[in-house]
Amino acid sequence: MPTPEEMRSAIEAYIRMMCDSDVDGILDLYSDDGTAEDPVGGTIQGGKDELRKFYAGTAPSLQVEITGPIRVSGHEAAVPMLAELTMNDNKLYLDVIDVMVFDDAGKITSMRAFWNPAEMRPTR
Repeated sequence: MPTPEEMRSAIEAYIRMMCDSDVDGILDLYSDDGTAEDPVGGTIQGGKDELRKFYAGTAPSLQVEITGPIRVSGHEAAVPMLAELTMNDNKLYLDVIDVMVFDDAGKITSMRAFWNPAEMRPTR
């Protein structure tokens, strides 16, 4: 089982890679059959091919920052974030909580992003 420090480190790397649009780096954090559900209740992207399409489409429009402590329990971790989303020359803020599940090798098996499109707000 990964240690809490290893999971926190993986999440911090994930945030850096999202801001850099480093899709290959993000995919390296996932297990081969990992999934992303963003937002929760939306389509679940599964496997490296679907994850690549998902992150290639979303990472370039996002800048994210961690806004509180990363909380770890067992194989799972939750992180509060503020995302700045650029859409059609408009910038919007979005409060997000990502919950990630890690396998014994420290790879992400599931990422679920809790946010509501109705709660997006202008950055200005």
